Amino acid sequence: MKRYLRSALLILPFLSPLALLSQEAPAPAPVTVSGQVRLRTELDDRGLGAVDETVLIHLLRTRLRATARPLPWITVVAEVQDARYLGSGDPSQGRGTTDISPDGLDMHQAWAQIDHPFDLPVDLRFGRQEISFANERLIGVSNWSNTGRAFDGARAMIHGDEVSVDLFAARLSAPVPGPTASQNLYGAWGNWKPAADMSVDLFALRDDNTTPVRRGEDSGKSVLGRNTVGTLLRGTFGPVNVELEGAGQFGENAANDSAQRRTIQAFLGSATITATILPESKTSLFVLGTVLSGDGSASDDRNETFNTLFGTNHKFYGTIDYVPDLSGNFGLVDLGAGISSAPVKGLRIVLDGHVFMPQRSSQEQFGSEVDLTATWRLAAPFELSGGAALFMPGELLKARIGDSARSWAFLAGSWEF
Repeated sequence: MKRYLRSALLILPFLSPLALLSQEAPAPAPVTVSGQVRLRTELDDRGLGAVDETVLIHLLRTRLRATARPLPWITVVAEVQDARYLGSGDPSQGRGTTDISPDGLDMHQAWAQIDHPFDLPVDLRFGRQEISFANERLIGVSNWSNTGRAFDGARAMIHGDEVSVDLFAARLSAPVPGPTASQNLYGAWGNWKPAADMSVDLFALRDDNTTPVRRGEDSGKSVLGRNTVGTLLRGTFGPVNVELEGAGQFGENAANDSAQRRTIQAFLGSATITATILPESKTSLFVLGTVLSGDGSASDDRNETFNTLFGTNHKFYGTIDYVPDLSGNFGLVDLGAGISSAPVKGLRIVLDGHVFMPQRSSQEQFGSEVDLTATWRLAAPFELSGGAALFMPGELLKARIGDSARSWAFLAGSWEF
């Protein structure tokens, strides 16, 4: 699969002129412009900075997107993004007011797409693009982040009545334009919908780092070659929704280019059950359990810590974002429950709690957390949201963040046009 996806990455850009030969050329459509301005204020008492004190930070994200359809079967998108925190200007430049440094400016997306070349049920897209699958546990746009996430690569999106398959290849980073010491992501993600209330996802992913190991018995081999395979099952049974996930990781990796490689043997398992109890207000109760495997010993030849790859972690493991980052090689067991409701039109409130424990090496807890989040869509282009989290540290995190309860809160407004 890896070899074929690499070939697709090279070939897809050259298919556009061939696709044009099979189509008639109508008049070009006008360019449409859209965008977003999002401002978020956070009151952060997590104690993760260099100085352990409560901080107030204001995050600003501005996106301007141009979409052109020069032909009905071709779409071209260019999206510029400026992501910064307020006050990030150089204080020597008019105390920051005259600083025109473009440090926060980036091309967030720049891609072209060909729809149904030669009348085939496939769309081809290449360039810098957002990619997300299913619930975004492994690959997502990470919209909570002030910058978001985009991939440089190519995709073939195959559509059927019940089955869809997405093949993609992306270059994550490289010191030079060629493949030397590059990091890459390849994959195939399929979705089958046998019924309106049921879907099955199957996926196979590979991420690597082709930097060669410089010494030892692994000399010349890649620092990382990791494969992730799994499934996601979703079904609705009357007022109950069930979501089951499972994934395994295997391959080899080294901590750096001077270390010996270890065999990867890791797994993920998760289940979420949601029951609607008041349909008129969309009030639901939910329970969840998630396990990310941890490493039993850092000194053996196996790495058993599951890597969440490019997932949107903020939406899964508590909004205060302590885990899984601070769980290290212990792995993670997340047990949670909550309630969500939409008491009035446009307003959604979620209250949930989590207990975080290690999957390996210790019986002590990471801690417990309570989250409250509200989202209010006042009108189609404007959304106001806010929330707070309270975290009670367990023994495993007290050395890192102290033994007092930690808090975090935010208020955000997003305007789209």
